[in-house]
Amino acid sequence: MVSKRVSSTFQRGLILAAALGLCRQNGFAGQDEDLDLIPDFISAAQPAAAPSPAAGGNYYKFFIEDEAQTNARRHGVLLPLPGKYVPAWSNRFTFYGKADVRLTPSLSLNIVDRFNHLSDIHSDFPSGAAQNDLNEAYLSWNAYREYYLDAGRINLKSGVAVGFNPTDFFKKNAISLRTSEDPIVLRENRLGTVMARAQGILPFGTLTLAAAPEISDKPGRFITDRTSFALALQRTNAYPRYLAKISSSYKAISSDLLYYRENSTSYLGANVSRSIGDSFVFYGEWSGGRRYSLATDALIYDAKLYGVDGSKYAYVVPGDSKRRFRNQAAAGFSYTESSRKRSTFVEYHYNEAGMTNKDWDNWFLAGYAQRLLNFPELAPVYDQVNTVLWSIRDYAQRNTEPITRRQIFIRNQWQEAFTKRLDLANLLQLNAADRSFFLQSSAKYSLTDNLFLNLSAYFYAGPEHSEYGSINKWSAIKPGITYLF
Repeated sequence: MVSKRVSSTFQRGLILAAALGLCRQNGFAGQDEDLDLIPDFISAAQPAAAPSPAAGGNYYKFFIEDEAQTNARRHGVLLPLPGKYVPAWSNRFTFYGKADVRLTPSLSLNIVDRFNHLSDIHSDFPSGAAQNDLNEAYLSWNAYREYYLDAGRINLKSGVAVGFNPTDFFKKNAISLRTSEDPIVLRENRLGTVMARAQGILPFGTLTLAAAPEISDKPGRFITDRTSFALALQRTNAYPRYLAKISSSYKAISSDLLYYRENSTSYLGANVSRSIGDSFVFYGEWSGGRRYSLATDALIYDAKLYGVDGSKYAYVVPGDSKRRFRNQAAAGFSYTESSRKRSTFVEYHYNEAGMTNKDWDNWFLAGYAQRLLNFPELAPVYDQVNTVLWSIRDYAQRNTEPITRRQIFIRNQWQEAFTKRLDLANLLQLNAADRSFFLQSSAKYSLTDNLFLNLSAYFYAGPEHSEYGSINKWSAIKPGITYLF
């Protein structure tokens, strides 16, 4: 990549020239259409720090859900998603199962599985796409007193923030289907990583050690294929990874120190939170390590995935392409109104690897090039350019990482709002540079103890030359029904 700014005319020529050399045969996933929201209203943002004792009884949870979605398309966007339409309506049917089975007094089996059937306006009933995700499947052994050993596919989560978790190192490429844009729901519903994990309570706190092996991506194998029922382990185990975490608490202060190694690269991380009274919790989260910018990482990933010469991407989004130490951080507070069962989270997110204002200008430049050089014979070239550009945004989304440098995040959750049968959740993501934003509002109404009506609404707002104003749809409505048994 080049860091020196060139004239827009010359840059457009470089973009088109680079695109002519691309040999990509398959389209990328693009911006997910959010077909698979599972209405998880989670009252606490933090996952359990230690495994559940195997000595407890068996636990089972099952539900079926059907959800439709209607989309309002935004016309005349600068860079439309290449080769992908926004359907007027779509539907998702989900069967979810979770089981924690006690095999012996000290050994338990934990399984989480989701089966989804997806269809849209172009599908003739009952045709559509089926996808099964084995999110977790592992054995947990209470080896001695408060020491535990786990092995299998585990969704290992870390972090004290809600909207963005810099220390949640095993989140990369783990989202199979986007289960709403609520980060809490996404974190719970993603694919686990095959690993061995040891946890124990020591005099200085809790120690967690995890090791995940590399699983090579060979075609025609059940464990790595992306067919309806394959495990797709190459996504979560693409390279060897190791984690060590020490957790401790003193009075009202809780903290974590983390060391993470991925391939040959090391990262450091830290979490800290402090409660003040019964209503306020202030928290911060940080990680840092040597890496490329997000745009460069995305282009290198795609070049490797599709067998393309990565140097040909160099002129698509000029910018900082050096591998150097970069920081990620999230800081904020939560306020809980116990009398109303309502909680609000306010956070500031910083991603030094994210796109700067200049990077965004370069990203949108290709759109202007299409308008200025509107030659029908170059349509295939434009599609290639769009594919490269949107792959950067897709990469950030799949890795649950803010694509922009600075973001404001607000989440409000109200249980038993107005009536004991109604739960509400709202979240706002604001790009601090261009002031565009995403808003998600969700409601769950309990008809009975087992039957729920769900309704969600999405809104993407901002000028054409902005992060959220450049998405192909500007809103979506998602009604659904859930039955627990």
